[in-house]
This record gives sequence, structure tokens and C-alpha cells, in this order.
Amino acid sequence: MICDFASMTARLRAFAEGCAAARRERPADFWHGLLFWAFWISLASFPLGYGMREVMPLVCVVFLVPYYRHAWRESVLARLRVWWLFLCVALMTAIGVVCSPDPVASLLHAGTGVNKGFILPFIAMECVRDGRDLRRLVWACALACFWEGIDGVWQAATGRDFIMGYALNARRLTGSLGDYTVGNYIALALIPAFGVWFILRRALGPGASALLFLALFWPGFFLCVGAASRSGMLAIATAIGLWQLLRGGCARFLRAVLWPALVFAAFYLCQAPRLHVERIAGDGRWSLWELAWRVFLEHPWFGAGAGRYNAAFRELGLTPAKDALTISHPHDLYLDLLYAHGIVGFSLGMVFLLGFLWWGWQKIRPQLAAECREPGGGIYWRLAAWFWLGYAAWLVNGIFGHDFYRIWWLALAMSHLGIMIGAVVNGVPVRESEGAAMPPPLPHGAPAPTPGTSGS
Repeated sequence: MICDFASMTARLRAFAEGCAAARRERPADFWHGLLFWAFWISLASFPLGYGMREVMPLVCVVFLVPYYRHAWRESVLARLRVWWLFLCVALMTAIGVVCSPDPVASLLHAGTGVNKGFILPFIAMECVRDGRDLRRLVWACALACFWEGIDGVWQAATGRDFIMGYALNARRLTGSLGDYTVGNYIALALIPAFGVWFILRRALGPGASALLFLALFWPGFFLCVGAASRSGMLAIATAIGLWQLLRGGCARFLRAVLWPALVFAAFYLCQAPRLHVERIAGDGRWSLWELAWRVFLEHPWFGAGAGRYNAAFRELGLTPAKDALTISHPHDLYLDLLYAHGIVGFSLGMVFLLGFLWWGWQKIRPQLAAECREPGGGIYWRLAAWFWLGYAAWLVNGIFGHDFYRIWWLALAMSHLGIMIGAVVNGVPVRESEGAAMPPPLPHGAPAPTPGTSGS
């Protein structure tokens, strides 16, 4: 026992000395390693609870700052030409606070997104240096989907999830999030996790890959269906359709229509009442959307202030037709931005949201096409594309989803956005990279490098 304790102490001392040496000799790599694994843990443990989602981004920032100090010129942010898009969302948020009739309330509402959402793109983009990092992040998403899906299966069998002890809500699964909005989470988390398929196919045949893929993801699908989230299924269907369009070609265009239709057909078989016309026509969202529009008409230019949906429609003497009077958001991302920030803030927000969507499409599509043309080539751009699809699907999910500043929802989307940005900036050829200098000329006869595919 004494020997074991002494051996363990010696190993810990050697580990600490090795870390200290790495910090002295390669400080940028040292801080990047801590940053990467802290972010990896945050992705893999995302549904665990509010505590982890609040603490882990701050832990990542502790490692991000010294990494920037030692490797700023090599960082993704320093080489990102479209960095100004982040200024647009910052200005939009400032308008939602400064121009609000109740600036303190709006600051408290929008300010929660700073440490739990808005810093995540900057963290995530630095965590993708090569294909190995990208694969590890895909596995982190897959792990989160698997254990959260198992939690949903347990909840269906016992009536309580095994993490927080939450019960079902209106006979719909809630998982560890405590509400059936878990359907939106699991749908958005599944999309980049689907990249596991390409990782499996590199090592296994189609049959074995399909079996492992099914074993890994059936709990997540079970939870998604059990939560009965129509907007979650819409997000998955959109991602699958957009994947076909990314691949290009007429046959792919037909698949872009067929595959999403099959997703909804499968959802209808499991949750038919949720897709009945009378159920959709009687949804309370239509009334909530009308209230948001009425509030916008009263505050057209700079909005009614972030987080003031309930207060604003009450001031107009309006009430929801079907939802509780305490409802806090219009269940639409775009109307939430419009009523809260007005035309000016909404325009800035759209420049940010759609600007990165279009930038990612332009950068990823040609690289993906080139990668798919190479027999036995890498999978780097396939994985990057599915993180872009995760972000794009969030924008579609937002049509029927939450308010923009919903912490967990914004955090997940900003994580996917940041990973996509990092993959693009570090993956494109050097001559096309974001602000990178041209490499020195190669010696005569030396083989040309292939950036973006190494390690993928």
C-alpha cells in the first residue's frame, strides 16, 4: 500500500514536471491543449446541467487568453477576414439594451449570453487545428447524443431521467433538460455527430459501419421522437436536404427533396397527431407571432428592448390566445430579433447570422466537391460541412424555436459556428486562407503540400 502510494506520488510529480516543462518550452501548444480538452468536455457534457454550461466556457476563456498571448498571429481569429461580422451582432445587442425602455432588464436578459454563448465561437474556432481535432469534436457530439439518448430511454421506461430526476412533460420526453425542448437540443446535436459515419467508413466496411452507426445513434433518435419536436425534425430534415445540395448535381437535387420527406414520413409514423393539420392550425405560435408583430409596429426602428416581449405586449393591452399570460418569447428567432431590436438591430443581426451562413457555404462547397472526387481521399471537409449544417439547421429550427438569447440554444449554435469557422480557416489552401501569408517557395522538385487534408 505504501509502495503504491509512493509510486502514484512519483507519477503525479513526473506529470506535473512534464506539464511545467511543456509550458516553458511550448507555451502556445500547452495552453491550446488545455483549451481544446476543456471545450471537448463542454461539448460532451452539454446536457448535464446549467452548472456545466455556465462554468465550462469561462474555464475555456482562462486557457484562451494565454493562448492568444503566445500565438496570436497563428490564431484563427487573427486570420479571419470576416471578423467584422461579430461586430454586427455586438451592435445589435447594444441596441437591444441601450434603446430599451428598461435598459437594466434588457441588460440582464442579453448579458446572460455573453459568458454562455457569445464567447463560444472564439473558443471553438481555435480548437480546430487539423483533421484530428475535427474528428475528436465529432466524437464529443456523438458521445453527448448517446448518453443523453440513453437518459431518454431510461425516462421512457421508468418515468424519470437518471441524471436530474425529471419526469415527462405532457407525456413527452424531457431528458436531463427538464422539458420537451430537449427534442430541439438532440436534433441539433445529432447533425454534426452524423459525421461519425465518415470516420467509421474509413476503418470499416459499409455493413459494420451501419451497425455501429445505428447502435450509437438509436437512443438519440428515440429521444428526439419521444420529445415529439416538430421543429427538431424540421432541423434534421433540412440538414439532410442541404447536404445533398452541398454535394451538387441534378440527382442530388432530387435527393434533397426525397430524403427530408422520408424523415417527416418516419416522424409521422411515430407521432402522427403532432403533424395533423388541425393540430398545427390550432398551435398557439400563430397568436404569439401576431403579438410580436404588433409590438414591432409600435417600436419599428430600434425595438422594444431585449427580453421585453411580455412587458411590451402587456403595455399594448394584448394577450396570447392560447398560451399563458406569462409567456416570455414569441417562439420565433426572427420575430424575437425584430420586436426587440427594430429594423436597425434586426438588419445587423441578419448580416451576422446569414453572413456566416453564406461565407461557410462559399468556402466549404468547392473544397467538399474536390474531396469527394478523390477516391479514397480525406474526410476533413465532410466533417466541416456537417458542422456548417448544424449551424444552418439552427437557423431553420429558429423559425418555430426559442428566443435568440436562450442560453443553451445559443451556446450550441455558436459552438457549431465556431468549429465550422476554425475548420474553414485552417483547412483551405494557404493561398486562399483567411489573411494568411503566402508560404515560402518550395525547393525544386519538392512535393506540394495539401493543407486541409493532413490528419483528416
